[in-house]
Amino acid sequence: MDKKVDIFRRELVDVQGIPLFWSIAEQWSQVESFEARPDDLLISTYPKSGTTWISEILDLIYNNGDAEKCKRDAIYKRVPFMELIIPGLSNGIFS
Repeated sequence: MDKKVDIFRRELVDVQGIPLFWSIAEQWSQVESFEARPDDLLISTYPKSGTTWISEILDLIYNNGDAEKCKRDAIYKRVPFMELIIPGLSNGIFS
């Protein structure tokens, strides 16, 4: 029986004492060199603590409460994650 190799399931990588997924660790130099603009707002949360919920609220505030404008695209495109770099998608570093 052939053993399937899961290319997406890799060991965590230590970055400055913090275990990160390899895909995030691989791009960490870009995260470290990020320079925020004066009007940038950074959301920093623990996993599974309401990040998407707070992102939706902030997008609604930025759009003056217009819920229709907030339906323009998926939340991960409207409020991109800085550390999550997926080819073909915008991320928080370059947005």
